This record gives sequence, C-alpha cells and structure tokens, in this order.
Amino acid sequence: MVKILIDLSNNEDKIVEVFKLVHELKTKQEAIKQMIRYFEVNITPKNIKKNEEYYKKALKFTEDSK
Repeated sequence: MVKILIDLSNNEDKIVEVFKLVHELKTKQEAIKQMIRYFEVNITPKNIKKNEEYYKKALKFTEDSK
C-alpha cells in the first residue's frame, strides 16, 4: 500500500467532491482511487544505460507480454 499526500487546489477539491457525490462514495480517497483508473501510465527510466543486458531483457519482456 502506498499513501500519498496530495495538496489540491480549491477547484481540484471541488472536482473530487463532485465525483465522490455522483458515484455515491464515502470518502475523497475512494473518489481519487477510482479517478486514477481513467489514466494510462508509461514509465520510462531516465538514468539507465540502454546497452546493459538487464535493459535489453526488460524490453524483450515488455514486447513479449503485448
């Protein structure tokens, strides 16, 4: 489990509150958990040597899983 502290602006807070009410959720935490399911994430390493064997294996693994 990961806990994240999010500082929302007033506008963002209102959006989360509306989502919570529309979906009949009990907490804003539940609303945010459901909201993030609408996003797709692609994580790309920044400081990695692309000629390393472990990097090549990781690329092969991700292509095989598609």
